[in-house]
Amino acid sequence: MRRDSACAWWERTRARWARARSRGVKRAAGVASALLAVASSSVASAEPVGPAREPYVFVADPKLGVETSVRTIDSLARIAFRYEDALPSFDVDERRLPGKLLGLLGRTVELVFLDEPIAELTSLVAHEAGGHGARARELGLRPTYLFYLPGVYRPLFSARDEERAGAFTTYQTAGLIEEPANVIGTLGGLEANYVHAWWLNARIVRAGGWVHHGDLLVYGASKLMYAESFLSSSAEERGAASGNDVESYVTSLQELSNGWRVEDRRRIARRLAAGYLWNLADPTLLYALYGTVVSRLAHGERTSRMPLPEINGAAVLLSPRFALTPFGGEQGLDLMIADRRGAMLDVYARVGSSGLASYYGAGARALGARVGSRVRLGGELDVWRQPEILLGERAVFDPPTRLGLNVGVYGDVWLTKELALTGKLGAKSPGYVSGLPIAGGPHGYLGVSVAWP
Repeated sequence: MRRDSACAWWERTRARWARARSRGVKRAAGVASALLAVASSSVASAEPVGPAREPYVFVADPKLGVETSVRTIDSLARIAFRYEDALPSFDVDERRLPGKLLGLLGRTVELVFLDEPIAELTSLVAHEAGGHGARARELGLRPTYLFYLPGVYRPLFSARDEERAGAFTTYQTAGLIEEPANVIGTLGGLEANYVHAWWLNARIVRAGGWVHHGDLLVYGASKLMYAESFLSSSAEERGAASGNDVESYVTSLQELSNGWRVEDRRRIARRLAAGYLWNLADPTLLYALYGTVVSRLAHGERTSRMPLPEINGAAVLLSPRFALTPFGGEQGLDLMIADRRGAMLDVYARVGSSGLASYYGAGARALGARVGSRVRLGGELDVWRQPEILLGERAVFDPPTRLGLNVGVYGDVWLTKELALTGKLGAKSPGYVSGLPIAGGPHGYLGVSVAWP
C-alpha cells in the first residue's frame, strides 16, 4: 500500500470511529436522562402529595360522654366541610393580577359565609352538647340547648340580638345543683373544646403534618373560645349570676375553697389568666393562623402541610395543654410521635396551677397500631394524685387526696375497605381526667368508622 493511500485510509477510519463514538455518547446520554427522569418521578410519587382522609368515626355510649360526643361531632364537621367537593371548578388564571384578585375574593366570601360559620357552629355544638351536656347527663340532669345564628349570619338576620354568647345550655332539675357538681358542669364546655383540639392534633401528626383548612379553623375556634374572658378583668369582679363560663367557674372555685373575699376572687382569676397564656404558646394554633391566611386565602390550598420535626422519619409535635379541673387551672405538655403508617404515641404530664390544691398526673395514649391487615389497636394509661371529688357534699374545703388510675383499649376491626367496627373499653378509679367520666368503673363507647375517599 502506498503511503498516501495508507494515510487516506487512516483518516477515513478515524472519522468513522469519531462519528460512532459521538452517536454512542448521545445514546448513552439519552438513556441516562430517561433513567434519571424515571427515578425522579418515582421519588416524587413516593412523597406524600396530601393527607390521606382519616375515617369518619361515629360512636355512642349510654350517656354520650365528652370524648364520645366530641369524636362524632368532629366527623360531622368534616363531612360538612366536604361541601367543597360539590362546588364547580372555576378555571381562574391566577398568574395574572385580575385572576389573583378574583380567586382571593372568592375564597374570602367562602371563608366568611361558609367556612367560619361551620367552624364556629362545630366548636359551639362540641362546647354545649359534648361538654356541658355530657357532664349534665353524667350527673343525672336533663340539659337543653339554645343556639344562635353563627358567624356573619347573626348580625345580618338577627341584628337586635345583643347576646355575645353563641349558645346556652340549661339544666332541668327538681333541686339546686351543689358544689362540686356545679363546677363540673361549668367546666365541661371548655373541656370538650380542649379534648377536640387534642384529637385534631392527633390527626395532624398521624398525617405527617397534612391538615385540611377546615380543621385549622375548628382548632382555632376551640382553643380561643373565652379568650377575652380569661385575659380581661371581667372574671375578677363578682356580680349577679353570669352565663359566662369563666366567671361562673371562678365563682365555683371561690365556694369550693372558701375564698369569699374580693382579693380571693381576684387572685383566682389572675392565676387562671396567667395559666391561659400557656394555651396560646401552641405551634398548631400559630399554624392555624398561617394556614388560613397564607395557604388558604392567598394560595387557594384546601390542604397544607404543617412543618413538623422528624426523628428517624417519625413526625414529632410538642403541644401545650391547658385545662380547667374541679380544683382549678391545670398546665400540661403532650409529646406526640407518629410514624409514616399512622401509628402514634402521645406521652403527657400535667400539674395544677391554681394554688388552691395540689394535683398532678401523667399518662400515655397510643393509636393506630396495626395487628394484621384488618385490625388497628391502641391504648391509654393515666395516673394521678388529686383531691377527692365529693359529689353532693357542701363546705368541704380540704378533701382528702387520692391516687387514681385509668386504663383503656382502642380497637378498629375493618369488615370491608370502607367500614369498620370502632370502640373503646376502659376502667378507671374515681377522679377527674379530661374527657373521661368522674365516677369509677368501666367506660367506653362503640360505633363505626367509615372510610370515605
